[in-house]
Amino acid sequence: MNIKEVEEYYVNGYRFSQATGMAQDTFRGWVIKGYIPINSQVKLEKLSGGRFKASLGDMHANGK
Repeated sequence: MNIKEVEEYYVNGYRFSQATGMAQDTFRGWVIKGYIPINSQVKLEKLSGGRFKASLGDMHANGK
């Protein structure tokens, strides 16, 4: 998964935080880093019921 698809789905950090129970700062950190760490991707995959799929490829595509 990549940041753009997560951002488009949740619209903003507040909605992301409310839906996932994860901090808004967590989301902002991903934006700054340019990728979502794999452990967070796995958590989001579970929380979203599979809507988002964890993928190491997205991390590598962003140069990480």
